[in-house]
Amino acid sequence: MPSPPRLSTPQLPPLLRWCTLLCLCLAALPAAALDTSALQAQLETLRAAAHAPGASAAIMVKGELVYSAGVGLADVENQVPMTGASVHNIGSVSKVLAVVGLMQLVEQDKLKLDAQIQAYAPWFPRKQAPITVRQILTHTSGIRHYKDGEFGEGDVLMYRQWNDIQAASQRWKDDPLLFDPGRYWNYSSYATNLLQAAMEQASGRPLEDYLRAQVWQPAGMTSTQFDIPARIVPRRAHAYEYDKATGALTNTPQENVSYKFVGGGVIASDEDMVRFGHALNAGKLLGKRAIAEMYRPQLKPDIEAFPNPDGSPARKPPVQALIWRVQTDGAGRRYMAHSGSVKGTYSYLANYDQQDVVVALHVNAQGGEPDLKGTAEALAASVLAGL
Repeated sequence: MPSPPRLSTPQLPPLLRWCTLLCLCLAALPAAALDTSALQAQLETLRAAAHAPGASAAIMVKGELVYSAGVGLADVENQVPMTGASVHNIGSVSKVLAVVGLMQLVEQDKLKLDAQIQAYAPWFPRKQAPITVRQILTHTSGIRHYKDGEFGEGDVLMYRQWNDIQAASQRWKDDPLLFDPGRYWNYSSYATNLLQAAMEQASGRPLEDYLRAQVWQPAGMTSTQFDIPARIVPRRAHAYEYDKATGALTNTPQENVSYKFVGGGVIASDEDMVRFGHALNAGKLLGKRAIAEMYRPQLKPDIEAFPNPDGSPARKPPVQALIWRVQTDGAGRRYMAHSGSVKGTYSYLANYDQQDVVVALHVNAQGGEPDLKGTAEALAASVLAGL
């Protein structure tokens, strides 16, 4: 099979460059002190490191959208510019949207963090030791993550439509646990997918309906929904793969993520993501006690990451809260964050909840080495200095 044509990173035509700069200026009007040219340069650096056609970002400060912009292209074939309102699959950032909805059910005493998962998913087989909802939320359940080859030859099973989480879990639900729950930390999207069953049982509603009514609409997230291939989605961006060996940029396969709506199946814009963070900070989604528990570091001090099968050293577990990770920037400021990668995209959400500064980022290609965490911290620093 011939190699894909070598493509240089697409450049915006002059008219589209002018439109992008105009959007930058308009988005920045409420915060005149911001150096938008510097912010755009940081986005361009991020885009180049990712070898992506485009990159986007949004910043919200105390409920004010002070920056929303993109560089490059959201759609290469149609020459559509990237903006902060472009809609992408946000990958594992989907998990933090779900955990807020779950904690609402905890507040209402409809769901218990330390209940066994079978209380909400009775079809899930019992293992060598009980698994609690909290252990799923902290990646200490022992349920495995993905493994090579499980989607079949040519990854054909990635295109299958699943109509419920019980059916979608059949590929892995009977596997033994990697370890007794609580013994190690091991990131698992399969485990977090079980939260769909828990939330649907506790709320009595389909998960998307519940999240839309209880999380997305109260936060003003007008573009957020499940990533369903058949839907027509305004401003949907496209995603790509970059081949380091050849320098080729190709369309990414359009995986059907119906098997992991909680784990990585939500689409949203950067603007929606920062609205979500502010709504959380403003107490519109959860009470103070629930937020404190959600953000509290949950792991025992001596817990280790599950050893790698090849014997290589396992990385140190993160400061793990309930789904969220506690991060510290170069100035020593604490913030809550999560990253995501799926279908040719990288996403990042950073919430400086104490200052009510929220940053969301996205690049639309995988294969490069973008520093989303560092870029998010730099964007946040540009507004934190003035608070």
